[in-house]
Amino acid sequence: MSSYLDTLLNRQFAIAQGDAEPLPLPKFDTYTICNLRGDIGKTSLAFNLSYLADDILAVDACPQCNLTYFFDNDYLNNVHLTIYDMLLPAFVPGLGTASHVAKKISATNEFFEGKNSFYIPSDTQLYVLPSQVSNAIFQAKTITGTQQTEIVDAMLFSLRDNLIREMKDTKTSRCIIDTSPFFSGATHLALHACDALIVPVRTDQQSINSLSLLMKTLSDPASEFRRNMPSDQHCPKIQMIVLTHCGWSTVPGSRNRPNQQTKVYVEKVLDIIRQYITFFTSPDPLNHLLLLDDFLGTGRISSAKSKPIELLSEGESLTINRVRTEVNASVRKVQNQLKFIHSCIF
Repeated sequence: MSSYLDTLLNRQFAIAQGDAEPLPLPKFDTYTICNLRGDIGKTSLAFNLSYLADDILAVDACPQCNLTYFFDNDYLNNVHLTIYDMLLPAFVPGLGTASHVAKKISATNEFFEGKNSFYIPSDTQLYVLPSQVSNAIFQAKTITGTQQTEIVDAMLFSLRDNLIREMKDTKTSRCIIDTSPFFSGATHLALHACDALIVPVRTDQQSINSLSLLMKTLSDPASEFRRNMPSDQHCPKIQMIVLTHCGWSTVPGSRNRPNQQTKVYVEKVLDIIRQYITFFTSPDPLNHLLLLDDFLGTGRISSAKSKPIELLSEGESLTINRVRTEVNASVRKVQNQLKFIHSCIF
């Protein structure tokens, strides 16, 4: 494991300096950002990668609507059609098809001006979608013959098929889907709508447990995901795991060495990757783990302003909840890490 760790950390040093070459990974058009736990950085990662990708359709499949808020702080008044409106006809007979759901990001977020970037808004109604999906699939399985297969496929691929249409309408070639911390409903559909997964994991044991749960969901024949598969058995592989909120040694000359907590979780994640390597897009475990700093003040200002981290500058400040918060010198390092992640997926 020490040689794995040394190679990984040497690469992280080069990434922080902006000198690393992209990893030898296949590239895909559509990614789902997924892990079965909240507060690990899924939405922040989706927002910042959406900005870097430039030509993209960003999809908010989480009922908390946080990514939607990043794109439009006044979305409750501005949004009319949502992802829920788009998906519901696949599960409730008799409803018409919702089309042209995607919104131009630059219309409500000035920082995306000049980019061919769109988003599909979320909806708190996604909280009830899991039961609707489950009931509809159960009913479909009472039908016999090829009709059952066609109906179940149409349900499970409903998000994918809608996104293909929306990408054509918006003339976007890339797509990122942000998901909720639970599997059922829109997250289940997002797994079948994408080519590959990006999995954020925070440096704590609960996140390691949620990563193990995700791997079990993808692999265990008894899981809900495996028991309700489309006819082609589509299962996305994992492009990368992004270990978030990493901390680094403050010892002079440590050269970007992780602190003890980060090192422990790097080793745990590498163990899981090696155990499930056939579920990844290459056979080399080191291709699939990247480290991302704790954003600290940079992240708080980015969130408060709905401003991509790439556009923040050292010394930029903002008073948040009566506390003056400042972008520190580590912003360049974080920007390089995010750009490297982008170079490994698109």
